[in-house]
Amino acid sequence: MTLFPEHQKLKGHITRYRFHNEDNSYSIATLKTEDDRKVTIVGYFPKVTSDLLYELEGNWIEHPTYGEQFEVLAFRRAKVASFQGLVNYLSSDYFPGIGPKTAEKIVNHLGDDAIEKILEDKMVLRDVGLNAIRIERFYQQLLENQSLEGVTIDLFELDIKGATAMKLITTYGLKAATIAKTNPFRLIDEVQGIGFIRADEIREKVGIPEDDPRRIKAAIIYSIREYGERNGDTYATEEQVFDYAKQFLKIDLDFDPFVKELIREKKLVLEDHRYYLAPAYYAEVGVARKILELNMSSQPKLEEAIIDQSINKIEKLIGITYTDVQKEAIKVAVNNEVTVITGGPGTGKTTIIDGLMQVYSDINGITASYMPEHIKVMAPTGRAAKRMREILDFKATTIHKGLGMGYDGVFTYDENNLFSENLIIIDEASMIDIFLANSLLKAIKNNAKVVIVGDVDQLPSVGPGLFLKDLIDSESCAVVRLDEIHRQARGSNIVKIANKVNKQTIGYEDLVSDSDTYIYKINRSELKRLVLRLVQGAIDQGYSLIEDIQILIPQYKGDFGIDMVNEIIQEMYIENKEIHVRHGDVNYYVGDKVIQLENDALKDVMNGDIGVVSGIVFDSKDKPTIYVNFDGRDLSYAKSDLDQINLAYAISIHKSQGSEYPIVIIPIVKNYIHMLRKELLYTAITRAKAYLFLMGDVDLMIYASNRETAKRQSTLMMRLSSEIEDKKEEVDDINPYDFM
Repeated sequence: MTLFPEHQKLKGHITRYRFHNEDNSYSIATLKTEDDRKVTIVGYFPKVTSDLLYELEGNWIEHPTYGEQFEVLAFRRAKVASFQGLVNYLSSDYFPGIGPKTAEKIVNHLGDDAIEKILEDKMVLRDVGLNAIRIERFYQQLLENQSLEGVTIDLFELDIKGATAMKLITTYGLKAATIAKTNPFRLIDEVQGIGFIRADEIREKVGIPEDDPRRIKAAIIYSIREYGERNGDTYATEEQVFDYAKQFLKIDLDFDPFVKELIREKKLVLEDHRYYLAPAYYAEVGVARKILELNMSSQPKLEEAIIDQSINKIEKLIGITYTDVQKEAIKVAVNNEVTVITGGPGTGKTTIIDGLMQVYSDINGITASYMPEHIKVMAPTGRAAKRMREILDFKATTIHKGLGMGYDGVFTYDENNLFSENLIIIDEASMIDIFLANSLLKAIKNNAKVVIVGDVDQLPSVGPGLFLKDLIDSESCAVVRLDEIHRQARGSNIVKIANKVNKQTIGYEDLVSDSDTYIYKINRSELKRLVLRLVQGAIDQGYSLIEDIQILIPQYKGDFGIDMVNEIIQEMYIENKEIHVRHGDVNYYVGDKVIQLENDALKDVMNGDIGVVSGIVFDSKDKPTIYVNFDGRDLSYAKSDLDQINLAYAISIHKSQGSEYPIVIIPIVKNYIHMLRKELLYTAITRAKAYLFLMGDVDLMIYASNRETAKRQSTLMMRLSSEIEDKKEEVDDINPYDFM
């Protein structure tokens, strides 16, 4: 059957690939036709052997520079191949143990359709002298080669190419194309990178009706997930779900029977007119129950005098004087099962953590060398964990690493394999979403003390939920609010501006330069020159572009977005541009500052980690490997891994959470306006440790501080509050005579 009857055909051997993008399989190659013409072909097609004949369908196009080219729209192996081509193919590296002489015997004996005859009956190979073992080995390899090539081409016909095609083949093997055609909506949950819209495009190509129940149920699930990812919600209302699903489906129907079926399938939970994806619902329930269990495991309270005595001892030992607020925070944390400590910059959160660890160890007779056996310190990001290690001089890890995340993303520690430590300290808790909170709490034993530290006024987690805020607002545990700015931070204009933004009281009179804060009220046209001048000036003063200087921007695309700023800083900073690797729109050079965009347990590198490109190596086939140095460790990235990283001269404000930098540069321009909120600006400003440079539209800075992020749809606070109330009722109903 001709796939494209209106298009032209070519038949020949692909003799040379001039370009091949491994991510999407876009290729430019030379085809030698049956009549010995050399034709340039372009399009999306896989790399194949030059020894076999291929049939192509497509159109002739005229390139303004390179002239006439054949644009490939369909691609398959032709049934007829030349004698020498078949010999070369059968004696290639695909078939170990088959040399040119044996290959010639096979083709001489079986003819041009040797492959088809062997696939039909492998025993025809006995007549050319192959024993049973060699026949079976050869047959299996031939079967795999032919099948994989067929699957790849079948997937190409569905417009599934490059890395996505490889993911399908890795997941499903030789059934990949069949599964994609039969139920494309299955791919959403099983293949990374395939969402509802992509699956629906495949559905349309293979002719599955638009009212197919699988499509409707997938749209409902996708709608709730989209709301969760876009807004940080753990549930959606009926109106939200159905309105959103209709946008994707473009058909009117009664959703009720499909919702009921999803509930029966335990993919959806309906509670009081709220629709939850099952994982989000059970994560919320799990967090609420665990907090209650921890609170129920009440241990005898220590006398205040004992804690005071220990605090005084630690003050003398390490030469520090804690404030009354810090002392109170330490006392509360020592004497409660779950404690939240929240405060902004300069309020001494890390000092309290250090004091708590020292006092807890002193009271429990734990020497310094044994503290890691009893105390576990974690933070959501690698940068935050590193900062804790440096300040506390104590082993701190990411939460994922602390939970023992394996290569498959599964955690070693859970409700069946609990942490052994008795004091669990979690920093930067504002970044923790409901799923990570549930996984973390499940792994904590009920008689452990848990101390959760964070700035509740920062940006909420990227993932759904309001874990820290809901925990505080529910009054389900002890909460210490730090409002007092410490003496060493009182003179900081950075802290003053941050607090005024947070309290929404900032005015034009506050946005003036000071010893640590520089405000530039300039037009967009001047921004590029100013940013370059500031970066170069800081480098000239001895600051490191990699370690010390960070540009923070709300969005990736558009005018003065992260991508654009990264490009202009790279152009200034990288001198040797001869050796590079291009991935998408980005060139990577040795010396580039890069950020890890996802957790990778195999490499032991976490989302948000910053590194430097330390080397670029090409193999004999010109395939590149990029080496990135993260804190002294060189990690390798193949071309297919480069989606995991991005340039990091400028990064998003979300990615900067948990980190501090000596110098922070924040441009503010009008095309950020849809993202500008108080929490975003506050978070960005509080990343600056020594110097803050705010530049651009001052009106927008004041505008941003007066807009708050829309409240997320979360029911964790309700669950925590009701759990506590239920427990009170249970206690109130107890008859004292029951114990006589």
